[in-house]
Amino acid sequence: MSDPATNLRIRAQPSPRDPDAMRFLLDAPVQQGAGPASFDGPGADAPLARALFAVDGVRRVEATGESIHVRKSPDAQWQDMKSPIAAAIRATLASTGSPLGTVKDATVGDGDAGILVAVRDLLEQRINPSIASHGGHIDAEDVVDGVVYLRMSGGCQGCAASQLTLRGGVERTLRAALPDLKGIVDVTDHQAGAKPFYAGAPATGAPLASPVAAPAKASPDPAPPLATRIREHLETLPPSSPIITYGALARALGLWRPGSVRRITRALEDTMREDAHADRPFIAARAVSRAKDGLPAKGFFDLARELARGPGKDDTERAFHSRELERLNSMGYERAGP
Repeated sequence: MSDPATNLRIRAQPSPRDPDAMRFLLDAPVQQGAGPASFDGPGADAPLARALFAVDGVRRVEATGESIHVRKSPDAQWQDMKSPIAAAIRATLASTGSPLGTVKDATVGDGDAGILVAVRDLLEQRINPSIASHGGHIDAEDVVDGVVYLRMSGGCQGCAASQLTLRGGVERTLRAALPDLKGIVDVTDHQAGAKPFYAGAPATGAPLASPVAAPAKASPDPAPPLATRIREHLETLPPSSPIITYGALARALGLWRPGSVRRITRALEDTMREDAHADRPFIAARAVSRAKDGLPAKGFFDLARELARGPGKDDTERAFHSRELERLNSMGYERAGP
């Protein structure tokens, strides 16, 4: 595709693994000097985001370097969208030198969304082309608190050399390019691959070579509900350090997969309902958002109001939160139980 007015070439590249994602490759940077940027809705104050979200079916936009990643709704069709998207890109780049807006407008560089954009670009530009010769592919599913979650597929899924590939080449490349990256987690179900090396086997040094996993046995002691596990962990926090971020709480409970923080916040709401019913201080006050300067997320305060526990009209969220922490610390937390 080309445009004689701007001399801009755009090449549409479908994702080999995700039918709802497509990459639009340009022959020049989207915005000179800009870092990775991502936009989740039409409210973003960036010219390119406004233009692309005006195209029916566009749900998410990510831009980095010379590429623009577009995610569509499942019911939309690329054949109806590619030309309008290309036209919107050309028109925007021809009309402004700041299609991504300012740093304030975009999610850039040091945020999780910006890191995710940068990781995906590195995978597509430098990593996946080299492992494609072995029939492999790596996708970045999410970034939470600086930790990227990768999923291998094709020849990499279940391959005994996949961890060498991940820790040797992939991790070294990502960490060298992204110093803010705090960790890399492989969420691949290797046991489902063609040559699984995570097959069921006794922990006695026997080789993990069986291609078929042993059937799972029912546990005689099922794990307690997540809300109970969260409550037990929050009760152990010392008075000298009574709060913990949602991300750190998820990791402390062994939850690493994408979406773990959402599971944590939903379970925290369950504890709030239990505490309100029992007229106890909210143990959930000890879990806070990294972005809220020591305060829980907005949902904590909204639910507290729904449960008729405040904060009131003349109260601040910070004052209410401080009182809940003081009640927990001074009263000694009454354990929930039958």
